[in-house]
Amino acid sequence: FMHHVNKLSFSNLVIDIGANVGLVSETLARRGARVIAFEPNSVAFENLKSVARSYPNVELRNEAAGIKNQQIKLFLHKNTNKTKEDLTQASSMLPNKTNVSYDNFEFVNEIDFAEFLKSLNEPVELIKIDIEGYEIQLINHLLDKNAIRNVGFFYVETHERKFTDLIASTESLKARIKLEGYEEKFFFDWH
Repeated sequence: FMHHVNKLSFSNLVIDIGANVGLVSETLARRGARVIAFEPNSVAFENLKSVARSYPNVELRNEAAGIKNQQIKLFLHKNTNKTKEDLTQASSMLPNKTNVSYDNFEFVNEIDFAEFLKSLNEPVELIKIDIEGYEIQLINHLLDKNAIRNVGFFYVETHERKFTDLIASTESLKARIKLEGYEEKFFFDWH
């Protein structure tokens, strides 16, 4: 990932899905690339704003990159209200993720990310995806909608080791990517 990042220039468009407080977005922005950062968690988004203030090449989207244009629940870490520790990185669109609470959530806007990608009408050098288990649905949707052709590379964190419900669907997605000939575009467990 860092080898790729170090080759970025002002002419590149990159997308950070699940930007959280902006550590990866800032790294991408320092290279001069134009960064679109998606973060639905309202607390994390407030911290992400400081990155955008420092780097005019960062565009923030307080939305979840997903499969439909709709309002959804973003489930928060089960200890969010019990500690001052930042647990925003654990937020998930999946209510059965082991460390989130079904009763502790915020409503957020989800967008159809396939539509968004197609609307850009320009190549995207790389997309980083870390969305706490929802990456399986998102990538399958992008494949279904033939929306990845203008994307150079995807760097994806999968969550099946800690979220065992995802083992079969993650393996199925990786097999699909290989079968459809996109294996060279995807890097899993990149960090």
